[in-house]
Amino acid sequence: MKTKYRAFCLFIGVYGTVIQGDEEKMEIRKSFSSIVQALMLLACLVTTVNAGCIGDVTGIDYGCGDTVIETCTLNGHLECTTKYGLIIGADGITIDGNGYSLTGSDEHADSEGIHNAGCINVTVKNLTLKQFNYGIYFKDAGNCTIINNTITYGVGSGIWLFDSSYNNLTKNEVIYGEEGHGILLSDNATHNVLESNTLMTSNGMGICTHDSNENEFRCNVVCGNARGDIVVESGRGNTGTNNTCNITMNYNDSAGLTCTYTCSGTSNTTTAAEHDVDVTTERNRPRCGCRSNIDAAKIFGCGDTVTESCIFNCNLSCPEGHGLSIGAEGITIDGSGYALDGLDPGLCEEFGIQRSGIYNPGHDHVEILDLEVKNFCNGIYIRGGEITGDFVFNNTVKCCDIHHNGNDIGETATHGIKLKYVSHSMMSNNRVHHNKGKGDSCEGGGNGIFIYGGEHNNIFNNTVYDNTKAGIFTKMKPRYNNISHNEVRGNGQGGILLRCKCSSSSNIEHNIAVDNKGPGIYVGGQDNRLRFNEVTNNRNGSVYRNDASVANGIRVSREAYNTTLIANEVTDNDDVDIYASEALTVTGYNNTYQTFLNYEDGRLSLTGEVEVEGKRMVVREEMLELSKPGIELPPVKATPLIATLIVLIVLAFMVYGYLRRKT
Repeated sequence: MKTKYRAFCLFIGVYGTVIQGDEEKMEIRKSFSSIVQALMLLACLVTTVNAGCIGDVTGIDYGCGDTVIETCTLNGHLECTTKYGLIIGADGITIDGNGYSLTGSDEHADSEGIHNAGCINVTVKNLTLKQFNYGIYFKDAGNCTIINNTITYGVGSGIWLFDSSYNNLTKNEVIYGEEGHGILLSDNATHNVLESNTLMTSNGMGICTHDSNENEFRCNVVCGNARGDIVVESGRGNTGTNNTCNITMNYNDSAGLTCTYTCSGTSNTTTAAEHDVDVTTERNRPRCGCRSNIDAAKIFGCGDTVTESCIFNCNLSCPEGHGLSIGAEGITIDGSGYALDGLDPGLCEEFGIQRSGIYNPGHDHVEILDLEVKNFCNGIYIRGGEITGDFVFNNTVKCCDIHHNGNDIGETATHGIKLKYVSHSMMSNNRVHHNKGKGDSCEGGGNGIFIYGGEHNNIFNNTVYDNTKAGIFTKMKPRYNNISHNEVRGNGQGGILLRCKCSSSSNIEHNIAVDNKGPGIYVGGQDNRLRFNEVTNNRNGSVYRNDASVANGIRVSREAYNTTLIANEVTDNDDVDIYASEALTVTGYNNTYQTFLNYEDGRLSLTGEVEVEGKRMVVREEMLELSKPGIELPPVKATPLIATLIVLIVLAFMVYGYLRRKT
């Protein structure tokens, strides 16, 4: 673990100096000693957090080879040279990969990504495991859950349950193994449930049971495994239903079928192919992807153009190109909670049509539901006619998890949800987070939701956080949009930015914009109304250096004439809470704020007219001091470590001075 003890050691030195003395000072030293012990404990707990799995209770940063004794969440990719990635060390904990990867090396022939020997009620989820010989290894473990992980492995197994029972393995994807097994159940691994997993090991077995009984396999896609898809080497009572596979040994699905579906996507109730069917085409047809609602034999896979509504049947990994492209109007893509994974975004440097998880080049009335999209350049890209100005209408993106798309290697135009010339559409109930990009231009990458033009869109009830640039960003004359009930936090260039000076006539209501670097809400165009927003604790420190990066709560700038502010709570921001450029018309009432520049609340008269006098909670007026262009003034902040040291040193000198006066 990466705990730093410098504060502790410094304090020991100061403490030893202060408490030296004769017996007359003993009582003072005793009182001081109690304070010292408490502060020593505080100093010992100060840690430096690097990429790793952050403990929910202690905040400890668990790294490669560490034993995890509490629930933790990864905050970055981990690359390990240790034999084990992470070791489970307590019952009832969760390892949440949070979409990040845990990568091994070839230094250990028996390396394991996750090692669990004897702990129960453990969950491992949302993790990508690469280059370990064994992805996840559980021994003597029961009532555990392994869910929504993506695994490539070496010569061992993707997931190995050894003498482990009553576990659930759900929605995992084992997509490559040099040999061995995708999932191995061995040595009395009983009563385990394997459901909706995708197992394509290439050189190994998909599911293998050895001396293990009464396991159940449901709705798994087990295809392309050279040594067999479902193999029961030994054991009894291993049953299943609705699985997709081709090659089995000592196993049949329910109703006596080898598998309910073959890997071509057709039902096994058909005993022979028609004479005019191209056997090679059938064999190569995707079996994992988005299954058509019209023809169950048709499955849209990586790079395909979707022409009819479909529902995902697995986690789908696409190492190159678009995940899926939209090819017809009026269709629905239902992710059913599965993931569409680009594995690695690539360079993403071009400003044209970047590689996207879902790409819609101009089709109306399209719905994308309940889908996780990660590791592409753009998560979802809906694009109207850039030259003709033709708009896309009535698209919906709902209940999706869109994260870790794009990169910041070079200048990019990559975003979580990217809308270009899109109107009358809804983005609602999505999580959009950890999307990357780079570039200072208005189209520069890294925004959570990026709106380029478009009218009458509803951006509603999304959680948008920890994106490189802004949470929600608009440019190129968007009008009449509704941005409401969103939580926008932790983004690198503000929360909600109506950046363009022609971003006009929109309602920004009931949003929470907190803890962003830069402004909570920025308004650059005219006739916008901001009501009932909570805009607090937005901080300096944005890497961007322009007008839209100052840490105001609400910043009204450029040509934002006739901006209206009503009942917003705007407090505790690093720069003035409400800022308006000179000569702009900004009116409002019932706002809560502490500091301001070129703005004061009005109040409602009995007739409903706004009077110019009065404001609700104005404490002081501050003049905004701008730095010269090109000169960066680094923010000065006290980290927990520095704050602890300051307290200790000041306290030590106070007591030391007191003792000197007594002598």
